[in-house]
Amino acid sequence: MMEIEKRMAVLQNTYAASVAENANMYDKLHVLELVVGKRKERQTQTAPYLNQQLGIHCAEDVFRILSEIYGCANWSVEKTEEGFLATATSCKLCALSKKMGGANSCYGWCLDPMIAMLSDVCKIDANSIAVESTLMDSDSCKVCIKLGTTPE
Repeated sequence: MMEIEKRMAVLQNTYAASVAENANMYDKLHVLELVVGKRKERQTQTAPYLNQQLGIHCAEDVFRILSEIYGCANWSVEKTEEGFLATATSCKLCALSKKMGGANSCYGWCLDPMIAMLSDVCKIDANSIAVESTLMDSDSCKVCIKLGTTPE
């Protein structure tokens, strides 16, 4: 029987490949933007449930726990004067999306869900969270979280 770590890695890789394949198919069908928009609407509603189920209690947890579960991006989080800066320098999903056709899977399947989860757990407006760069167009993915701003 396959050891648990190996089984987990296989599942993580299969999931990332499936998401990348779907993003590229949606792109080829010219509906990627529509699908990402619909997913974003739903993620705002499901974020509180996900945070509760995954035991997420703070901004750092979002990046740490999702990295552990999906094994995709190598997120590191540092405190800043205004809040946090999360940075990833590698991501399986992004690399696979590029290899499979170049569709941007960053928002619909990674960043938008994390922004919804961060908004909920930090009790801040999504506008207080800025994606400064992604690995689709840069050498790192950077997300800036400004705390102290409350939802409207």
